[in-house]
Order: sequence, then structure tokens, then C-alpha cells
Amino acid sequence: MQDDYAEIQKANKSFFSTKAPKGLTAVFVGATNGIGLGALRAFAKHTQGASPTIYIVGRSQKGLETLSSTISTLNPSATVKPVQANDLTRVKDAQTAAEQIASSADKIDLLIMSPGYLALHYTENGEGLDKVQAIRFYSRMRFVVTLAPLLRKAESPRVVTVLGAGTEGKLFPEDWTLKDHYSLPAAAGSAGSMVTLYLEELAKQPGNEKISFIHSFPGIVGGTGIKIEGLPSWAQVVVDWIALPAMNLFGATVDEAGERVLYIATSEQFPSKSQGEGEAGSNGQKGTGVYIVHSDSSAIPGNKVLTAHRENGMGEKVWEHTSEVFGRI
Repeated sequence: MQDDYAEIQKANKSFFSTKAPKGLTAVFVGATNGIGLGALRAFAKHTQGASPTIYIVGRSQKGLETLSSTISTLNPSATVKPVQANDLTRVKDAQTAAEQIASSADKIDLLIMSPGYLALHYTENGEGLDKVQAIRFYSRMRFVVTLAPLLRKAESPRVVTVLGAGTEGKLFPEDWTLKDHYSLPAAAGSAGSMVTLYLEELAKQPGNEKISFIHSFPGIVGGTGIKIEGLPSWAQVVVDWIALPAMNLFGATVDEAGERVLYIATSEQFPSKSQGEGEAGSNGQKGTGVYIVHSDSSAIPGNKVLTAHRENGMGEKVWEHTSEVFGRI
């Protein structure tokens, strides 16, 4: 456990100055603002002079160009490659962006994903999926699957998806996309469970033994903004004037959240299956290469919800369902 932010910063500085190889390749999905931006800035800062290659996936071409220029100024040794994805609530757009990266990169050391979108009601994305579930689960896993061959070429590859580790909830196998069961809590719990279970299945696939898979929970983070599609205007005012100031006051900063993401993406606490034992994995056992990590950067050794899902064969069902979705899109 590394609860002290100063210790996190110290650990990151030590890793990148003494252990990290030069020429790392990192992909940041959803890094144009919020936690992802914090992680991107932390990576650029800690790899100064180390000639990293940085792919930044975002929606606005102009915004990507501005951000790329900022990162290049922060780290002149970096090769920054912006990748436009029109809408990550659409799996096809995620696939297109991932294929663009795959056609350019020789390997990928880090894949860090934190794109966000909230809606009060079920919202169809044009692919038979709910937009919230698509950006939280399907699009992210599409990136992982498409980029897996390049991750396997790295020395110590890591996949980090920043979402709801430890908050896994009920699954709806008769209604995976929540068309008839959607609510904000149901969407959060379902996506959290699907992410963790799918990462566990990925870790079992031949060739993925050297990849460490991490599902993290950032906790309360200020400066990220909250916009909920479909929320009445008066309620959005409450969010803007009460909830957001409270988050800014009591939550972690974007920079701290970013440093913590970078820490779990590089720490020896979270090795892959082939690298030996580290912290307890998502199923409570060591040596699995799959972790759920709390906001204090500590591993969560599984939970009763996930145990019940595994006993009911939900990991395999999530895998089969996702394969079917990817096959038709």
C-alpha cells in the first residue's frame, strides 16, 4: 500500500530514473482532460530525456494538436502522436483508432484508458449498445484486444483501465446492454464487473502471460467535471455549484490521481502472471496478473460479488458475449 502521495511521487521518480528503459511507448485513451490528462503529464514529466513515444487518443483534432504541443514542450525528447477518435461511445470508432496505432507502433509498454461519459437514461449508440456501457467497457476492451499483439512485444507491458475497481455489481446476462435495466448505479456496477471479469479472461489467453492487467478506482478527484446527459438543468446547476466544489475541496487533485495511475502502471507490486507473485490479485490469489486497485494505490483482494460471478460462470459468459459484439461490429 502506498497511501502517502509523497511516497507515490518518490516511487515514480525512482522507477523512471533507475529502472525504466528508454524508448517506452505509451498509449493514453481519454487523456485530453481529467485523470487521464494527469497521468499523461506525469508520464511526460518522468520520462524527460528518455525518448518515449506517446499516443494520445482524443475526440477533437484541434484539442489534440494543442495538447501534443504542450506535451512536447514538457518533454522535448518525446515523440507525440495524436490519434483522433470521433466518438468513443462507438466501438467502431475505438477500433479504428486502435488500428491506426497498431499500424504505427512497434510495441506498446503501457496502455492507460480513462475515457468518460455519463447519461441519466439508456442512450443507444447506433451499434445496439448503451453509450455509457460502450465507453466504459466495450470500447476499452476493443483497444486491449486490438493492441494485444503489440503489448506482447514489450518487455513488461501493463494495461490500466481507470473505472470502478472494487465497486463491481450485478450483471444482467439476459440484458447485457441494460436496455431494460438502466440506471446510473446499475450501469456502474455492471460495467465494473464486466471489466474485471473480462480482464481475468484475457489473462488466461495464450501469449498474454507477460501482460499485467489492472482495473483501478480513482476515488474522488477534483477538477474533472461532471456532465450528465439527460439531467434536468436545475440538477446540473446543483452538480456544478455544490458537488464539484465539494470534490475540489475534499478530493485528490488531477495531478495526484495521474501520479497514482502511473504508479500502478509501473510498480513491482502488480507483476504479470509470468513475473511471479506481487499483491493479491482480483480473485484474492497471488500470481494471477490481474488486479483491482483502490484509490490509495493498494490492491483489493477480490470481493463477494466477483466470487459469486465466477461461481456462476460469468467470466466465460462475459467473454462470449463480448466476442459476439466485437464480431458483429
